Amino acid sequence: MKQLAEMFSAARASLLANKLRSGLTLLGVIIGVSVVVMVGAVLDGLSARVAAVTERSAPNVIYFTKEEKIGPSFRIPTAEERQRPELTYEDALAVAALDKPQAVSPQKVRGSYGPSANNPTVTAQGKQAIRPLLLGVWENFPDIVSVRVDRGRFFTEGERRGRAKVVVIGKGIAQQLFDDLDPLGKSIKIDGTGYRVIGVLAAAAGEGVLGSDELDERIIYAPFETVAERYPEIKGTVIVARAAPGQVDEVIEQVTYLLRARRKVPADAPNNFGVNRAEQVFEAVEQILAGLAALVAPIALAGLVVGGVGVMNIMLVAVTERTAEIGIRRAVGARRRDILLQFLLEAVLLTIIGGIIGALLGVGMAFLIRMFINFPAMLPIWAIVAGLVTSIIVGIIAGLYPAIRAANLDPVEAIRSVI
Repeated sequence: MKQLAEMFSAARASLLANKLRSGLTLLGVIIGVSVVVMVGAVLDGLSARVAAVTERSAPNVIYFTKEEKIGPSFRIPTAEERQRPELTYEDALAVAALDKPQAVSPQKVRGSYGPSANNPTVTAQGKQAIRPLLLGVWENFPDIVSVRVDRGRFFTEGERRGRAKVVVIGKGIAQQLFDDLDPLGKSIKIDGTGYRVIGVLAAAAGEGVLGSDELDERIIYAPFETVAERYPEIKGTVIVARAAPGQVDEVIEQVTYLLRARRKVPADAPNNFGVNRAEQVFEAVEQILAGLAALVAPIALAGLVVGGVGVMNIMLVAVTERTAEIGIRRAVGARRRDILLQFLLEAVLLTIIGGIIGALLGVGMAFLIRMFINFPAMLPIWAIVAGLVTSIIVGIIAGLYPAIRAANLDPVEAIRSVI
């Protein structure tokens, strides 16, 4: 133990004797570890945000649609899907009469979840909203998908059946049209038709992925019958159903059986409608994150390999410069094992220092990202450990060849080479 402590002290002294060279050698290790930690922090943050949004978006919600997928996936429907008959309001009424779903609402959409010229024109006080999305739904919709009203209220069954021209607008829409004024009770125009604002949605929670925060901000809810009457050209209806916890599969089975019967789908034919669970979108995001991690992690680790090459080079230079020292130590009784451990310890110490600095830098960069650009980042213990362990392994591998070379120097030749 005493001998190891002496070697450690000698290794530290050697590194401090060449501060500039040691510092430049550390750069590769520092950059590699910091990138590993920063990427890990961002990926962990995104994964946690996906889980939070999935929970907030009601994981027990099922969307029955004409096409196979809806929402942020922006999937282009196939030719077969485009030829399918639309789901109807009567289909939604039939689903609502079933006993398995907790709650059901039809939904008509005016606009696009993604970039599109199909968005309605929404104006007030001489201002126009940016890419609004109009959804016609029933009054129970907030209980199905956890819509949060910050001010005012959602519309009632009476207003829906009476085709009242009332709307609940997103926080972003309110800010765009009314600035800091209270929009409650004020009028807005949607494609030239006047509507009274009766509610404002809560601000996005700041935990969205793939634009879900931005989507929350630009939504406008109106009574289903009002939207259906105003836009008869919108033929399609989405059926949104909420299942009790643990009952999602049962609801899907019951509704699927009903819709297949109503749409006269043969027993041996596949569904001619889509069944989409709310968390499917976020499962896809998780797969994207896993793919991104698989792509980025080797790139980050490549930085550590470059750092290892730098460490090997500097240790080879050190062996050459300290040939006389090695010869003298061997002449006074140092064993080959002692020389090997000495140089190996110097290489490992160099990479450990670089790993610690890189880990601290990576954590600092992750928190700066979270603080200044509101991008998700967490403290990734696994990434810190992985970076430090990898840096130690790199130090051992990079220092092994120079250490073996130093240990194998002939003491007589080593001393003679500097006389």
